[in-house]
Amino acid sequence: MTTVLLIPGLVSDHFVWDAARMALSPLPVAIADVSTQVSIPDMARDLLARHPGRLMIAGHSMGGRVAMEMARMAPGRIAGMALLNTGTHPRREGEEAKRQAMIDHAHAQGMAALAAVWLPGMMNAEAVPDPSLMADLTAMVCRMTPEIHERQLRALLARPDAAATLAYKGPMLLIVGRQDQWSPVAQHQDIARLCPQARLEIVEDAGHFAPVEQPAAVAALLANWAHAVVAADAGLDRIPDTPLFDRPRSNNGYALNKMAMGLSSPEGRAAFVADEPAYLDRFALTPDQRAAVLARDWAEMVRLGGNLFYILKISAVDPTAIRAIGAAQAGLSLDTFLDTRLGKVTNG
Repeated sequence: MTTVLLIPGLVSDHFVWDAARMALSPLPVAIADVSTQVSIPDMARDLLARHPGRLMIAGHSMGGRVAMEMARMAPGRIAGMALLNTGTHPRREGEEAKRQAMIDHAHAQGMAALAAVWLPGMMNAEAVPDPSLMADLTAMVCRMTPEIHERQLRALLARPDAAATLAYKGPMLLIVGRQDQWSPVAQHQDIARLCPQARLEIVEDAGHFAPVEQPAAVAALLANWAHAVVAADAGLDRIPDTPLFDRPRSNNGYALNKMAMGLSSPEGRAAFVADEPAYLDRFALTPDQRAAVLARDWAEMVRLGGNLFYILKISAVDPTAIRAIGAAQAGLSLDTFLDTRLGKVTNG
């Protein structure tokens, strides 16, 4: 079943997503933790590892950057992507000095002082901020630490140029507040030009924190879109428990299959036997793909884009009996597989 993964932004947590999470019911929903990693790619890799299976990802602000990186790393796992109040541009001139000033302020004065100077610029400048909402947002910021704030800001300063790598072709929803001064409407129009399949929704009377400034409107947009995408996505793998080797999965498994095809040559087989980790280093495998090869997790290799006709070349080098691979693919012990799938009696 597809899980909806909600990714918060800078010094943010579940509070940003509370309204959306309720609206998304009964879909499985998880809130991402991006408070410990040191870079946007690290955040993306960590979330892909922590949340296995097919994902619908929604990212707010910095979380949108993480979502785009996840889609770049593992497009075959992403059923759909929603980006809220975000952008794709790389670091801009003069940005580092401004970010450093905020880092210094948080360390010197504390998170409440940071919230006092940072949050007002994130809100709809055309309206008087709701005191109750500002108190809730301040409490959210204060649940973080100056160290988390610095770590996340440095990750943003070193962020990838998402405009250069955004090639996601799946369902995409863009949501932005009309009065968002930090990530304005124009930035989302730029994303829509890069991804013509994207649907752009502009929320009135909202700034950068649109999910909490206009929680009902944003939650309804996200939930209606997500329910439709998940329902349509449920038909992708039509054979129960069998990954469909479609274009996204094929693209995702390119390096894995290239590695396996290298075992067609005597030189490749000799290198694999002599030093398997060093041989794998020749190819741009993801951490998950590398771990699956080393563990001889055949089902996981297929899920990660491995074509069985290619990855079976590993079994010729090991060697591994084809019936053992069949049992692993079926999730059965070898004896049970032989008894139930091949009609053989294994003991007598």
